[in-house]
Amino acid sequence: MKEMELNSILNANLSKQRWVDQISKNFKDEVGVDVSDVPVCVFNVSKAISRFKPEAYVPQAIALGPYHHFETHLYQMERYKVAVVKAFLNPGQVLSFEPLVIDRLRKIDPMIRACYHKYLDLDDDTLAWIVAIDGLFLLYLFRNHGELERFIPKKLLNYAILYRDIMVLENQMPLMILNEIRKILDDDHSNGDSELLSMLRGFCEVYSPLKLCCDLDYSDKTATSYLHLLDLMYHLIVNNQSPKQASKQESWHREIDDDDREIAKKHHVIGNMGTIMELGEQLGKVRRVGKAINVILSIPWDKISSLLGFGKKLDKDDGDDHPRVTEIEIPSVSSLSKYARINFNCTNGGIRDMKFVVTEATLYLPVITLNTYSEVVLRNLIAYEAAISRSAMELAQFIDLMSGIIDQEADVRLLKGKGIIEGSMTNKEIVDLFNGMNMTNVHARSNETVEQLNEYYNSRPAIKAWKFTKKRMRGSRKALTVMLTVLACILMIVYSFCEVYGCPKLFNKIT
Repeated sequence: MKEMELNSILNANLSKQRWVDQISKNFKDEVGVDVSDVPVCVFNVSKAISRFKPEAYVPQAIALGPYHHFETHLYQMERYKVAVVKAFLNPGQVLSFEPLVIDRLRKIDPMIRACYHKYLDLDDDTLAWIVAIDGLFLLYLFRNHGELERFIPKKLLNYAILYRDIMVLENQMPLMILNEIRKILDDDHSNGDSELLSMLRGFCEVYSPLKLCCDLDYSDKTATSYLHLLDLMYHLIVNNQSPKQASKQESWHREIDDDDREIAKKHHVIGNMGTIMELGEQLGKVRRVGKAINVILSIPWDKISSLLGFGKKLDKDDGDDHPRVTEIEIPSVSSLSKYARINFNCTNGGIRDMKFVVTEATLYLPVITLNTYSEVVLRNLIAYEAAISRSAMELAQFIDLMSGIIDQEADVRLLKGKGIIEGSMTNKEIVDLFNGMNMTNVHARSNETVEQLNEYYNSRPAIKAWKFTKKRMRGSRKALTVMLTVLACILMIVYSFCEVYGCPKLFNKIT
Protein backbone atom coordinates (compact mmCIF):
# COMPACT_ATOMS: atom_id res chain seq x y z
CA MET A 1 0.00 0.00 0.00
CA LYS A 2 2.83 2.37 0.86
CA GLU A 3 4.52 1.64 -2.47
CA MET A 4 1.34 2.50 -4.35
CA GLU A 5 1.13 5.81 -2.50
CA LEU A 6 4.73 6.66 -3.35
CA ASN A 7 4.15 5.94 -7.03
CA SER A 8 0.85 7.80 -7.15
CA ILE A 9 0.51 11.12 -8.97
CA LEU A 10 -1.56 12.28 -6.00
CA ASN A 11 0.46 13.09 -2.88
CA ALA A 12 -2.14 14.62 -0.54
CA ASN A 13 -5.86 14.83 0.13
CA LEU A 14 -5.85 18.35 -1.32
CA SER A 15 -4.42 16.98 -4.58
CA LYS A 16 -7.14 14.34 -4.72
CA GLN A 17 -9.84 16.96 -4.25
CA ARG A 18 -8.22 19.15 -6.92
CA TRP A 19 -8.27 16.25 -9.36
CA VAL A 20 -11.98 15.71 -8.64
CA ASP A 21 -12.67 19.42 -9.15
CA GLN A 22 -10.83 19.45 -12.49
CA ILE A 23 -12.61 16.38 -13.82
CA SER A 24 -15.99 17.68 -12.63
CA LYS A 25 -15.38 21.07 -14.22
CA ASN A 26 -14.37 19.59 -17.58
CA PHE A 27 -17.27 17.13 -17.49
CA LYS A 28 -19.91 19.79 -16.79
CA ASP A 29 -18.71 22.38 -19.31
CA GLU A 30 -21.34 22.82 -22.00
CA VAL A 31 -18.78 23.86 -24.58
CA GLY A 32 -15.63 21.85 -24.04
CA VAL A 33 -12.26 22.50 -25.63
CA ASP A 34 -11.24 19.84 -28.16
CA VAL A 35 -7.73 18.66 -27.27
CA SER A 36 -7.62 15.67 -29.63
CA ASP A 37 -5.39 17.59 -32.06
CA VAL A 38 -3.05 18.95 -29.39
CA PRO A 39 0.14 16.85 -29.44
CA VAL A 40 2.00 15.98 -26.27
CA CYS A 41 5.35 17.72 -26.65
CA VAL A 42 6.89 18.35 -23.20
CA PHE A 43 8.05 14.95 -21.98
CA ASN A 44 9.65 13.61 -18.84
CA VAL A 45 13.08 12.19 -19.64
CA SER A 46 13.06 8.46 -18.93
CA LYS A 47 15.48 7.01 -16.38
CA ALA A 48 16.92 4.75 -19.07
CA ILE A 49 18.30 7.89 -20.73
CA SER A 50 18.94 10.20 -17.77
CA ARG A 51 20.71 7.68 -15.50
CA PHE A 52 24.08 8.21 -17.19
CA LYS A 53 24.09 11.95 -16.45
CA PRO A 54 20.87 13.05 -14.69
CA GLU A 55 22.02 16.63 -14.11
CA ALA A 56 22.02 17.26 -17.88
CA TYR A 57 18.24 16.89 -18.09
CA VAL A 58 17.12 19.31 -15.36
CA PRO A 59 17.45 23.11 -15.11
CA GLN A 60 20.17 24.58 -12.91
CA ALA A 61 19.20 28.26 -12.69
CA ILE A 62 15.71 28.89 -14.05
CA ALA A 63 12.46 26.92 -14.30
CA LEU A 64 10.23 27.39 -17.33
CA GLY A 65 6.82 25.79 -17.23
CA PRO A 66 5.22 23.74 -14.46
CA TYR A 67 7.55 20.73 -14.15
CA HIS A 68 10.29 22.39 -12.04
CA HIS A 69 8.53 25.62 -11.10
CA PHE A 70 8.38 25.16 -7.32
CA GLU A 71 11.86 23.72 -6.75
CA THR A 72 13.53 25.80 -4.06
CA HIS A 73 16.92 26.26 -5.73
CA LEU A 74 15.22 27.69 -8.83
CA TYR A 75 12.59 29.86 -7.21
CA GLN A 76 14.93 32.78 -6.50
CA MET A 77 14.73 33.67 -10.20
CA GLU A 78 10.97 34.16 -10.02
CA ARG A 79 11.12 37.81 -8.92
CA TYR A 80 13.48 38.63 -11.78
CA LYS A 81 11.20 36.95 -14.30
CA VAL A 82 8.34 39.14 -13.09
CA ALA A 83 10.54 42.24 -13.47
CA VAL A 84 11.36 41.26 -17.04
CA VAL A 85 7.67 40.68 -17.83
CA LYS A 86 6.64 44.08 -16.46
CA ALA A 87 9.28 45.71 -18.65
CA PHE A 88 7.94 43.78 -21.65
CA LEU A 89 4.39 45.10 -21.16
CA ASN A 90 3.10 48.63 -21.49
CA PRO A 91 1.53 50.30 -18.42
CA GLY A 92 -2.02 49.58 -19.57
CA GLN A 93 -1.27 45.88 -20.06
CA VAL A 94 0.30 45.69 -16.58
CA LEU A 95 -2.84 47.13 -14.96
CA SER A 96 -5.19 44.82 -16.88
CA PHE A 97 -2.90 41.80 -16.90
CA GLU A 98 -5.23 39.38 -15.13
CA PRO A 99 -8.40 39.97 -17.19
CA LEU A 100 -6.35 40.40 -20.36
CA VAL A 101 -4.00 37.43 -20.14
CA ILE A 102 -4.80 35.15 -17.19
CA ASP A 103 -8.53 34.86 -17.93
CA ARG A 104 -7.75 34.00 -21.56
CA LEU A 105 -5.32 31.28 -20.53
CA ARG A 106 -7.82 29.84 -18.07
CA LYS A 107 -10.23 29.25 -20.97
CA ILE A 108 -7.68 27.11 -22.81
CA ASP A 109 -6.54 25.26 -19.67
CA PRO A 110 -7.30 21.79 -21.15
CA MET A 111 -5.16 22.59 -24.20
CA ILE A 112 -2.28 23.73 -21.99
CA ARG A 113 -2.43 20.55 -19.93
CA ALA A 114 -2.62 18.42 -23.08
CA CYS A 115 0.86 19.63 -24.10
CA TYR A 116 2.47 18.06 -21.03
CA HIS A 117 3.19 14.37 -20.68
CA LYS A 118 3.10 14.49 -16.88
CA TYR A 119 -0.02 15.04 -14.80
CA LEU A 120 -0.01 18.64 -13.52
CA ASP A 121 -1.12 18.79 -9.91
CA LEU A 122 -2.05 22.49 -10.19
CA ASP A 123 -5.32 24.40 -10.26
CA ASP A 124 -6.32 26.51 -13.28
CA ASP A 125 -5.21 29.83 -11.81
CA THR A 126 -1.77 28.59 -10.77
CA LEU A 127 -1.08 26.99 -14.14
CA ALA A 128 -2.27 30.09 -16.03
CA TRP A 129 0.03 32.37 -14.02
CA ILE A 130 3.01 30.04 -14.48
CA VAL A 131 2.74 29.82 -18.26
CA ALA A 132 1.90 33.54 -18.57
CA ILE A 133 4.99 34.73 -16.66
CA ASP A 134 7.34 32.17 -18.18
CA GLY A 135 5.96 32.65 -21.69
CA LEU A 136 6.36 36.44 -21.58
CA PHE A 137 9.85 36.06 -20.13
CA LEU A 138 10.85 33.89 -23.11
CA LEU A 139 9.25 36.27 -25.61
CA TYR A 140 11.28 39.13 -24.12
CA LEU A 141 14.44 37.05 -24.18
CA PHE A 142 14.00 36.04 -27.82
CA ARG A 143 13.20 39.61 -28.85
CA ASN A 144 15.93 41.29 -26.75
CA HIS A 145 18.68 38.72 -26.93
CA GLY A 146 21.25 39.11 -24.14
CA GLU A 147 19.71 42.15 -22.40
CA LEU A 148 18.98 40.90 -18.90
CA GLU A 149 21.68 42.72 -16.93
CA ARG A 150 19.32 45.46 -15.74
CA PHE A 151 16.94 42.90 -14.24
CA ILE A 152 19.14 40.11 -12.85
CA PRO A 153 22.14 40.67 -10.53
CA LYS A 154 25.49 39.86 -12.11
CA LYS A 155 26.27 37.22 -9.50
CA LEU A 156 23.14 35.32 -10.55
CA LEU A 157 23.30 35.98 -14.28
CA ASN A 158 25.21 33.36 -16.22
CA TYR A 159 24.11 33.35 -19.83
CA ALA A 160 25.72 29.97 -20.56
CA ILE A 161 23.65 28.33 -17.80
CA LEU A 162 20.54 30.33 -18.68
CA TYR A 163 20.60 29.31 -22.35
CA ARG A 164 21.47 25.76 -21.33
CA ASP A 165 18.33 25.66 -19.18
CA ILE A 166 16.20 26.99 -22.02
CA MET A 167 17.13 23.92 -24.11
CA VAL A 168 16.29 21.33 -21.42
CA LEU A 169 13.42 19.11 -22.61
CA GLU A 170 11.46 19.27 -19.33
CA ASN A 171 11.82 23.08 -19.41
CA GLN A 172 10.22 23.61 -22.83
CA MET A 173 7.34 26.04 -23.34
CA PRO A 174 4.93 24.93 -26.10
CA LEU A 175 4.88 27.39 -29.00
CA MET A 176 1.11 27.09 -29.02
CA ILE A 177 1.10 28.86 -25.64
CA LEU A 178 3.72 31.43 -26.65
CA ASN A 179 1.79 32.23 -29.80
CA GLU A 180 -1.47 32.56 -27.85
CA ILE A 181 0.14 35.00 -25.41
CA ARG A 182 1.67 36.97 -28.29
CA LYS A 183 -1.71 37.26 -30.01
CA ILE A 184 -3.37 38.44 -26.79
CA LEU A 185 -0.92 41.31 -26.42
CA ASP A 186 -0.20 42.04 -30.07
CA ASP A 187 -3.22 40.93 -32.07
CA ASP A 188 -2.87 43.71 -34.65
CA HIS A 189 0.57 42.56 -35.77
CA SER A 190 0.02 40.89 -39.16
CA ASN A 191 3.51 39.35 -39.35
CA GLY A 192 3.50 38.03 -35.79
CA ASP A 193 3.93 34.35 -36.64
CA SER A 194 6.81 34.88 -39.03
CA GLU A 195 8.47 37.32 -36.61
CA LEU A 196 8.29 34.82 -33.74
CA LEU A 197 9.58 32.01 -35.93
CA SER A 198 12.42 34.22 -37.15
CA MET A 199 13.43 35.03 -33.56
CA LEU A 200 13.39 31.36 -32.60
CA ARG A 201 15.42 30.44 -35.68
CA GLY A 202 18.01 33.08 -34.76
CA PHE A 203 18.32 31.62 -31.27
CA CYS A 204 18.78 28.13 -32.69
CA GLU A 205 21.50 29.29 -35.07
CA VAL A 206 23.56 30.63 -32.16
CA TYR A 207 23.24 27.63 -29.85
CA SER A 208 22.84 24.64 -32.15
CA PRO A 209 25.84 22.28 -32.16
CA LEU A 210 25.11 21.35 -35.80
CA LYS A 211 24.32 23.44 -38.87
CA LEU A 212 20.68 24.14 -39.63
CA CYS A 213 18.82 23.88 -42.91
CA CYS A 214 18.59 27.25 -44.64
CA ASP A 215 15.40 26.81 -46.68
CA LEU A 216 12.92 27.71 -43.94
CA ASP A 217 10.20 29.83 -45.57
CA TYR A 218 8.81 32.12 -42.87
CA SER A 219 5.91 33.24 -45.03
CA ASP A 220 4.73 29.64 -45.41
CA LYS A 221 5.24 28.60 -41.80
CA THR A 222 3.45 29.51 -38.60
CA ALA A 223 4.85 29.50 -35.10
CA THR A 224 2.68 26.52 -34.25
CA SER A 225 4.16 24.48 -37.12
CA TYR A 226 6.71 23.44 -34.50
CA LEU A 227 5.94 22.28 -30.98
CA HIS A 228 8.58 24.20 -29.02
CA LEU A 229 12.12 25.58 -29.32
CA LEU A 230 13.80 22.18 -28.95
CA ASP A 231 11.47 20.72 -31.59
CA LEU A 232 12.35 23.55 -33.98
CA MET A 233 16.08 23.05 -33.47
CA TYR A 234 15.74 19.30 -33.89
CA HIS A 235 13.92 19.52 -37.24
CA LEU A 236 16.25 22.25 -38.55
CA ILE A 237 19.21 19.97 -37.75
CA VAL A 238 17.76 16.74 -39.16
CA ASN A 239 16.37 18.34 -42.34
CA ASN A 240 19.68 19.99 -43.23
CA GLN A 241 21.10 18.05 -46.17
CA SER A 242 22.65 18.61 -49.57
CA PRO A 243 20.13 18.53 -52.44
CA LYS A 244 21.87 15.59 -54.11
CA GLN A 245 22.02 13.48 -50.99
CA ALA A 246 19.02 11.22 -50.45
CA SER A 247 17.64 10.93 -46.96
CA LYS A 248 18.88 7.86 -45.11
CA GLN A 249 17.09 6.56 -42.07
CA GLU A 250 19.23 3.75 -40.80
CA SER A 251 20.38 2.70 -37.38
CA TRP A 252 23.60 1.31 -35.98
CA HIS A 253 24.29 -1.47 -33.56
CA ARG A 254 27.29 -2.04 -31.35
CA GLU A 255 28.39 -4.60 -28.79
CA ILE A 256 31.27 -4.14 -26.36
CA ASP A 257 34.60 -4.40 -28.21
CA ASP A 258 36.56 -7.61 -27.49
CA ASP A 259 39.97 -6.04 -28.17
CA ASP A 260 40.19 -4.32 -24.79
CA ARG A 261 39.21 -7.53 -23.03
CA GLU A 262 41.86 -9.49 -24.94
CA ILE A 263 44.52 -6.96 -23.96
CA ALA A 264 43.35 -7.07 -20.34
CA LYS A 265 43.57 -10.88 -20.31
CA LYS A 266 47.04 -10.74 -21.80
CA HIS A 267 48.23 -8.35 -19.09
CA HIS A 268 46.56 -10.54 -16.46
CA VAL A 269 48.51 -13.61 -17.62
CA ILE A 270 51.77 -11.69 -17.90
CA GLY A 271 51.26 -10.20 -14.45
CA ASN A 272 50.73 -13.61 -12.86
CA MET A 273 53.69 -15.14 -14.69
CA GLY A 274 55.78 -12.25 -13.44
CA THR A 275 54.70 -13.11 -9.90
CA ILE A 276 55.75 -16.74 -10.45
CA MET A 277 59.16 -15.67 -11.76
CA GLU A 278 59.66 -13.46 -8.71
CA LEU A 279 58.87 -16.47 -6.51
CA GLY A 280 61.42 -18.50 -8.44
CA GLU A 281 64.05 -15.94 -7.53
CA GLN A 282 62.98 -16.14 -3.92
CA LEU A 283 63.29 -19.96 -4.02
CA GLY A 284 66.81 -19.64 -5.41
CA LYS A 285 67.82 -17.87 -2.20
CA VAL A 286 66.35 -20.55 0.09
CA ARG A 287 68.92 -22.51 2.14
CA ARG A 288 66.88 -24.05 4.90
CA VAL A 289 63.91 -26.41 5.12
CA GLY A 290 61.83 -23.98 7.18
CA LYS A 291 62.28 -21.20 4.70
CA ALA A 292 61.51 -23.55 1.82
CA ILE A 293 58.22 -24.53 3.44
CA ASN A 294 57.35 -20.90 4.09
CA VAL A 295 58.07 -19.98 0.49
CA ILE A 296 55.94 -22.83 -0.81
CA LEU A 297 53.12 -21.81 1.51
CA SER A 298 53.42 -18.22 0.31
CA ILE A 299 52.81 -19.22 -3.31
CA PRO A 300 49.63 -17.40 -4.55
CA TRP A 301 47.68 -20.56 -5.23
CA ASP A 302 44.50 -18.48 -5.70
CA LYS A 303 46.08 -16.73 -8.67
CA ILE A 304 47.30 -20.02 -10.08
CA SER A 305 43.82 -21.48 -9.63
CA SER A 306 42.43 -18.47 -11.43
CA LEU A 307 44.81 -19.08 -14.32
CA LEU A 308 43.73 -22.72 -14.41
CA GLY A 309 40.08 -21.68 -14.42
CA PHE A 310 39.27 -23.00 -10.93
CA GLY A 311 39.07 -19.66 -9.14
CA LYS A 312 35.98 -17.56 -8.54
CA LYS A 313 35.01 -15.31 -11.40
CA LEU A 314 34.74 -11.68 -10.43
CA ASP A 315 31.54 -9.86 -11.29
CA LYS A 316 32.45 -7.05 -13.65
CA ASP A 317 29.06 -5.41 -13.44
CA ASP A 318 29.27 -2.04 -11.73
CA GLY A 319 25.65 -2.16 -10.63
CA ASP A 320 22.85 0.34 -11.08
CA ASP A 321 24.75 3.12 -9.28
CA HIS A 322 27.41 3.11 -11.99
CA PRO A 323 25.74 2.06 -15.24
CA ARG A 324 28.06 0.97 -18.01
CA VAL A 325 28.15 3.08 -21.17
CA THR A 326 28.08 1.06 -24.40
CA GLU A 327 29.11 2.21 -27.86
CA ILE A 328 28.74 0.97 -31.41
CA GLU A 329 31.36 -1.47 -32.70
CA ILE A 330 33.74 0.57 -34.79
CA PRO A 331 37.48 1.42 -34.60
CA SER A 332 38.61 4.79 -33.33
CA VAL A 333 39.59 7.72 -35.54
CA SER A 334 43.28 7.04 -34.87
CA SER A 335 42.96 3.36 -35.78
CA LEU A 336 40.96 4.08 -38.93
CA SER A 337 43.56 6.60 -40.02
CA LYS A 338 46.70 4.70 -39.00
CA TYR A 339 45.90 1.12 -39.95
CA ALA A 340 43.38 1.55 -42.78
CA ARG A 341 44.59 4.90 -44.18
CA ILE A 342 41.05 6.27 -44.02
CA ASN A 343 40.74 10.03 -44.50
CA PHE A 344 38.24 12.33 -42.81
CA ASN A 345 36.53 15.30 -44.40
CA CYS A 346 33.68 17.63 -43.50
CA THR A 347 30.52 17.88 -45.55
CA ASN A 348 28.62 21.07 -46.33
CA GLY A 349 25.34 19.39 -45.38
CA GLY A 350 24.07 17.78 -42.22
CA ILE A 351 23.80 14.37 -40.61
CA ARG A 352 22.01 12.90 -43.63
CA ASP A 353 25.08 13.70 -45.75
CA MET A 354 27.34 11.56 -43.58
CA LYS A 355 28.84 8.80 -45.74
CA PHE A 356 31.91 6.68 -46.38
CA VAL A 357 33.22 6.73 -49.96
CA VAL A 358 35.12 3.48 -50.50
CA THR A 359 36.86 4.60 -53.70
CA GLU A 360 38.29 7.62 -51.88
CA ALA A 361 38.75 5.86 -48.53
CA THR A 362 37.16 8.95 -47.00
CA LEU A 363 34.56 9.37 -44.26
CA TYR A 364 32.50 12.55 -44.68
CA LEU A 365 31.06 14.00 -41.47
CA PRO A 366 29.07 17.18 -40.74
CA VAL A 367 30.73 20.00 -38.81
CA ILE A 368 29.86 19.94 -35.11
CA THR A 369 30.48 22.93 -32.82
CA LEU A 370 31.00 22.08 -29.15
CA ASN A 371 30.85 24.75 -26.44
CA THR A 372 30.06 24.81 -22.72
CA TYR A 373 26.34 24.16 -23.12
CA SER A 374 26.57 21.81 -26.14
CA GLU A 375 26.48 18.55 -24.20
CA VAL A 376 23.17 19.47 -22.53
CA VAL A 377 21.71 20.54 -25.88
CA LEU A 378 22.77 17.30 -27.56
CA ARG A 379 21.53 15.09 -24.74
CA ASN A 380 18.13 16.77 -24.62
CA LEU A 381 17.78 16.70 -28.41
CA ILE A 382 18.39 12.96 -28.34
CA ALA A 383 16.00 12.52 -25.41
CA TYR A 384 13.33 14.39 -27.37
CA GLU A 385 14.02 12.32 -30.48
CA ALA A 386 13.64 9.14 -28.43
CA ALA A 387 10.29 10.40 -27.12
CA ILE A 388 8.81 11.17 -30.54
CA SER A 389 10.50 8.71 -32.90
CA ARG A 390 9.10 5.31 -33.70
CA SER A 391 11.58 4.42 -36.45
CA ALA A 392 15.11 5.56 -37.24
CA MET A 393 16.67 8.03 -34.81
CA GLU A 394 18.83 10.03 -37.20
CA LEU A 395 20.49 12.39 -34.72
CA ALA A 396 21.14 9.59 -32.25
CA GLN A 397 22.74 7.56 -35.05
CA PHE A 398 25.23 10.35 -35.71
CA ILE A 399 26.05 10.78 -32.01
CA ASP A 400 26.45 7.00 -31.69
CA LEU A 401 28.99 7.09 -34.52
CA MET A 402 30.93 9.97 -32.98
CA SER A 403 30.94 8.21 -29.61
CA GLY A 404 32.28 5.06 -31.27
CA ILE A 405 35.16 6.67 -33.19
CA ILE A 406 36.29 9.08 -30.44
CA ASP A 407 38.19 7.23 -27.72
CA GLN A 408 41.07 9.53 -26.83
CA GLU A 409 42.37 13.07 -27.32
CA ALA A 410 44.36 12.08 -30.41
CA ASP A 411 41.05 11.29 -32.15
CA VAL A 412 39.71 14.76 -31.31
CA ARG A 413 42.89 16.47 -32.52
CA LEU A 414 42.64 14.68 -35.85
CA LEU A 415 39.00 15.67 -36.36
CA LYS A 416 39.71 19.25 -35.32
CA GLY A 417 42.52 19.37 -37.85
CA LYS A 418 40.07 18.34 -40.54
CA GLY A 419 37.59 21.06 -39.51
CA ILE A 420 34.95 18.55 -38.39
CA ILE A 421 34.99 19.56 -34.71
CA GLU A 422 34.93 23.23 -33.73
CA GLY A 423 34.17 25.23 -30.60
CA SER A 424 35.68 26.12 -27.24
CA MET A 425 35.57 22.73 -25.50
CA THR A 426 38.95 21.21 -24.73
CA ASN A 427 40.03 17.91 -26.23
CA LYS A 428 39.61 16.13 -22.89
CA GLU A 429 36.13 17.57 -22.39
CA ILE A 430 35.12 16.35 -25.84
CA VAL A 431 36.48 12.86 -25.13
CA ASP A 432 34.58 12.77 -21.84
CA LEU A 433 31.42 13.98 -23.58
CA PHE A 434 31.36 11.26 -26.23
CA ASN A 435 32.66 8.50 -23.96
CA GLY A 436 29.79 9.29 -21.60
CA MET A 437 27.07 9.06 -24.27
CA ASN A 438 25.36 5.69 -24.12
CA MET A 439 24.35 3.92 -27.31
CA THR A 440 20.71 4.73 -28.04
CA ASN A 441 19.83 2.19 -30.74
CA VAL A 442 20.49 -1.09 -28.98
CA HIS A 443 17.95 -3.05 -31.00
CA ALA A 444 18.20 -1.11 -34.27
CA ARG A 445 19.45 -2.51 -37.55
CA SER A 446 23.00 -1.86 -38.69
CA ASN A 447 23.90 1.29 -40.56
CA GLU A 448 25.35 1.03 -44.05
CA THR A 449 28.10 3.59 -43.34
CA VAL A 450 29.30 1.74 -40.25
CA GLU A 451 29.17 -1.58 -42.05
CA GLN A 452 31.23 -0.16 -44.93
CA LEU A 453 33.80 1.29 -42.53
CA ASN A 454 34.16 -1.95 -40.61
CA GLU A 455 34.33 -4.03 -43.79
CA TYR A 456 36.98 -1.76 -45.30
CA TYR A 457 38.98 -1.66 -42.06
CA ASN A 458 38.85 -5.42 -41.53
CA SER A 459 39.96 -6.07 -45.13
CA ARG A 460 43.31 -4.30 -44.64
CA PRO A 461 46.25 -6.80 -44.69
CA ALA A 462 47.62 -5.75 -41.28
CA ILE A 463 44.21 -6.02 -39.62
CA LYS A 464 43.50 -9.38 -41.27
CA ALA A 465 46.86 -10.71 -40.03
CA TRP A 466 46.18 -9.50 -36.49
CA LYS A 467 42.67 -10.97 -36.37
CA PHE A 468 43.93 -14.27 -37.80
CA THR A 469 46.65 -14.48 -35.15
CA LYS A 470 44.23 -13.53 -32.38
CA LYS A 471 41.74 -16.15 -33.53
CA ARG A 472 44.38 -18.89 -33.63
CA MET A 473 45.81 -17.96 -30.26
CA ARG A 474 42.43 -17.67 -28.58
CA GLY A 475 41.95 -21.45 -28.39
CA SER A 476 45.55 -22.30 -27.52
CA ARG A 477 46.20 -19.50 -25.03
CA LYS A 478 44.50 -21.22 -22.10
CA ALA A 479 46.21 -24.55 -22.76
CA LEU A 480 49.58 -22.81 -23.09
CA THR A 481 48.98 -20.87 -19.88
CA VAL A 482 48.07 -24.05 -17.98
CA MET A 483 51.12 -25.88 -19.31
CA LEU A 484 53.52 -23.06 -18.41
CA THR A 485 51.97 -22.66 -14.96
CA VAL A 486 52.19 -26.38 -14.14
CA LEU A 487 55.77 -26.53 -15.46
CA ALA A 488 56.76 -23.51 -13.35
CA CYS A 489 55.23 -25.06 -10.24
CA ILE A 490 57.03 -28.39 -10.80
CA LEU A 491 60.36 -26.62 -11.31
CA MET A 492 59.89 -24.58 -8.13
CA ILE A 493 59.09 -27.67 -6.05
CA VAL A 494 62.02 -29.70 -7.48
CA TYR A 495 64.41 -26.79 -7.02
CA SER A 496 63.27 -26.26 -3.43
CA PHE A 497 63.69 -29.98 -2.66
CA CYS A 498 67.17 -30.09 -4.16
CA GLU A 499 68.21 -26.94 -2.31
CA VAL A 500 67.27 -28.57 0.99
CA TYR A 501 68.29 -32.24 0.51
CA GLY A 502 70.79 -31.91 -2.29
CA CYS A 503 70.64 -33.30 -5.82
CA PRO A 504 74.29 -33.53 -6.99
CA LYS A 505 73.38 -35.49 -10.08
CA LEU A 506 70.95 -32.81 -11.25
CA PHE A 507 72.65 -29.60 -10.14
CA ASN A 508 76.25 -28.60 -9.78
CA LYS A 509 76.56 -26.69 -6.54
CA ILE A 510 78.43 -23.44 -6.75
CA THR A 511 80.92 -23.04 -3.96
